[in-house]
Amino acid sequence: MRVLPLFFFLVITLGCLGQSKTYVGLKTGAQINSAYMVHTVFNFRANNTFKSGLNTGLVIKHFPKKRKTFLNTGIQGGVNYIQRGWVQTFKGTGLPNYSITMNYLEFPIEGIGYFGNQTKYFVGGGFFAEYLVSSTKDQDPADLTNIDFATYEKGRDRRGGYGARFSGGAWRDFSFGTLQLEGFFTYSFSNFIDAGDLSNDQLPDISNLWSFGVSIGYLISFGKLKMVE
Repeated sequence: MRVLPLFFFLVITLGCLGQSKTYVGLKTGAQINSAYMVHTVFNFRANNTFKSGLNTGLVIKHFPKKRKTFLNTGIQGGVNYIQRGWVQTFKGTGLPNYSITMNYLEFPIEGIGYFGNQTKYFVGGGFFAEYLVSSTKDQDPADLTNIDFATYEKGRDRRGGYGARFSGGAWRDFSFGTLQLEGFFTYSFSNFIDAGDLSNDQLPDISNLWSFGVSIGYLISFGKLKMVE
């Protein structure tokens, strides 16, 4: 993660030198989240449903050049604070729903393609790394008899993770700055629950978080794109 500040400094410097164009700004939004938890050998499957959350952060977009083509490319990164989590239901048991919120710092990096004149439309895809900074959860169910249940445990489970991120949206330059609307989907490849080996049938050996959301952002730009053949 130490390379990220250096990367951001480099792209902003290049933009200021006029060799490319770089956008830097802030964004905020909301998303729905859930968790996919199963065991690949034993019959474990938690009945998890959606939970809403907030996201906010710094966004950097960098475009090294522009060609006379319909589609041009660039990269997008940043640092996000994002609230993930899920709600588990226990149908037919009389138990109340169980809710957990997991607050992450997320470090995404994506390649993007864009087109358009005054309004630019873009799609992107890439990866993210994340680190859990805090979590809050309801009290565990009183009776776990015949119930598939698992949750994050601080002393047992992983705080770091990684996954894939896909995005799409639009931005437009104005005299006062740039406005951006973005939709995104993230899915973690890493398992946040440390289930040990496959002989443990009490914990899921697949525990992935996913989010689908939107954000709006305000950005300022540095440099000017150089048209190349």
